[in-house]
Amino acid sequence: MANKSIFITGATRNTGRAIAETFAKAGYDVIVSSRDVASAKTAAKEIEEAFGTRCMGVALDLTDVKDIERVFGQIEATYGKLDTFVANSANLGVGKGTLNTTPEDFDDIMTVNARGTFFCCQRAAEIMKKNGGGNIVTIGSVQANAGVRGRIVYSMSKAAMSAMVKNMALELGEYGIRVNNLVAGAIHSTRWDVLDEETKALRRSRYPVGRESTEQEIANGVYFLGSDMSSSTTGIDLLIDSGVSICLMPYEKEGK
Repeated sequence: MANKSIFITGATRNTGRAIAETFAKAGYDVIVSSRDVASAKTAAKEIEEAFGTRCMGVALDLTDVKDIERVFGQIEATYGKLDTFVANSANLGVGKGTLNTTPEDFDDIMTVNARGTFFCCQRAAEIMKKNGGGNIVTIGSVQANAGVRGRIVYSMSKAAMSAMVKNMALELGEYGIRVNNLVAGAIHSTRWDVLDEETKALRRSRYPVGRESTEQEIANGVYFLGSDMSSSTTGIDLLIDSGVSICLMPYEKEGK
């Protein structure tokens, strides 16, 4: 019996890499993507050697629907199916607020996060429908539900993702396809490693749990949603955010 297969976008490092390794440990064949083909192939080789499962690295440009079709066609031709798809890649849109976002900025962020994710999920669903079902997991954000200064377009794109998931879950359930959204708060990644200790401590003081999520904790949530562990769960926003969403305060003015 063939192994189950999973494709994770943006999975050469940080959270995407943790997701890939978690499923590899469980015996899945793993496909990882990056904008850079060398990075994708290196990550795939390392995962394959570490966990003894088949792993393929592919370059993917989420702004190009034809490239999305190419990659999913390659996956289908190689593995014959796709059991789980995880939409992890994102344009973070840092510093793009209401007054300084240009049309080009807006299009760059929405094209990757909303349009690119939609067409990846569409293509994944087409493959899954042929094979009797599968699981789609998107990586959302608490910023879909509340404001963060300088991230307005990113927030819009993540809100669109949440709406997309609910509609896809409704439409695809009859084909045995589940679609869920993991809503993440702060995640410790390489971006945290460059922060000074005072900044880290200030951020952590605002989370009821007292710290950010680890990449592995997010990966565990994705494994729950993307495996048979949650076989009756679809269309949900699973919140893993250190409790930040339950806080009404603090609000700080710019420059404070």
